[in-house]
Amino acid sequence: MKNAPLCCALFALAAALFSGCNRGAAESSPRSVVEPAAAYNAARGLKLTAFAAEFIQLATAEFTAVRVPAAAVLRTVQGTFVYVENGGWFLRTPVKLGASSSDGASFVLADGLYEGDRIVTHGVRALWLAELHFLRAGQACAHEG
Repeated sequence: MKNAPLCCALFALAAALFSGCNRGAAESSPRSVVEPAAAYNAARGLKLTAFAAEFIQLATAEFTAVRVPAAAVLRTVQGTFVYVENGGWFLRTPVKLGASSSDGASFVLADGLYEGDRIVTHGVRALWLAELHFLRAGQACAHEG
């Protein structure tokens, strides 16, 4: 996982380049408009193009037990979250966790998910960086899907 920061940085760069925020260059060029790598909707979350999902090696799994893989967990100053997939959109969802496993690979889920929810198990940080891009850096340019 030593390449994770590099992958996240590359995804953030790709999201910025493909988001349409460089309108000046696009307006002066006769080339066709490039589809944004990600779209954001406050109620639905993020939606990635197939290329972006492949680029970050996005993986999901069905939540069926009381344990959540540690790789699915995002801890921020705002709380603890997982991304839940719903119709191709990925919504950051708050969760409450209990004890971690002895090897640190998973957590007991106290609250926040339903059995059958599909959660992101790989690519969580890249999704978070893309969401931050839309919320903080690129609001004026964000594609609302």
